[in-house]
Amino acid sequence: MSTVVERVEVDFMFLADRAEVLNGKLYVMGGAWDRYRLKNINSPVDISIVIGVLVPWNLTNEPHQLQIRIEDEDGNSLAQGADCNINVGRPVSSTRGQVFRATAVLSNRWTLPKLGAYSVVASIAGREEKRVTFYAVEPG
Repeated sequence: MSTVVERVEVDFMFLADRAEVLNGKLYVMGGAWDRYRLKNINSPVDISIVIGVLVPWNLTNEPHQLQIRIEDEDGNSLAQGADCNINVGRPVSSTRGQVFRATAVLSNRWTLPKLGAYSVVASIAGREEKRVTFYAVEPG
């Protein structure tokens, strides 16, 4: 049974120690965590944001703007963020009406200025789609 998708939407998003997409497949090390043990507040940390986006048949072959940002618990955006375009084509072997999944990874060195809650927010064309919360905690 297929899911009807009328607009481009974020299917899933999670955090990992390291991730990459190769030949349409997602490879993850240390994924789906919600606590980051922050050893030193002054040192950037390596975090990969893993995201899957669903694109319906009628919205293929055109760019869709994806924005990703990290906010602290007060809603303030960290200086780092990413904007990119997702453009999914239709392979020759596709079935009319099919929904396509595009996967992407944003790996970066992030500076978390304090302990506490942070949210990774993914938006498409300015419309918030998915929010994942994690906590920077003391090592223990």
